[in-house]
Amino acid sequence: MKPNAAQSEQTKQLHRVVTFLDRLQVDYLDKLGKDALFSTGAKFPRTKVISALIDLLRKANVSGEGLRSDQDLEERLVKKLAAGLPEAKRLAGELVEDSRESANRVRG
Repeated sequence: MKPNAAQSEQTKQLHRVVTFLDRLQVDYLDKLGKDALFSTGAKFPRTKVISALIDLLRKANVSGEGLRSDQDLEERLVKKLAAGLPEAKRLAGELVEDSRESANRVRG
C-alpha cells in the first residue's frame, strides 16, 4: 500500500552515516543521553544529538566555504555562537519546537 501525500510529507527519509569519534566525544554524547534519561526519563541517543547539531548548523547558515581543517570549522562555530547569542537562543527554541512537532506527528 502506497502512503498518501500527507504521510510522505511527514516522514523523513533517513540515511545511515558512519562516523569515527574519539573516546572523549563518545563519552560526552553518552553523558548527554544519560543526563536526559535520568532528569526527564526520555531516551536521547547519540544519533539525535548529532542530528540536532546538524540542524542547528543549517539554521545558523554555517558554510564550508574556505575551510581547510577541523580547527577552522571549530573557530567559525565559536565565533558564530559568541557573536549571536540571542540568535543561538532563537535557533535553539526553533529546534525544540520542531522536535515537539515531530514527536506529536509520530504519536498522533
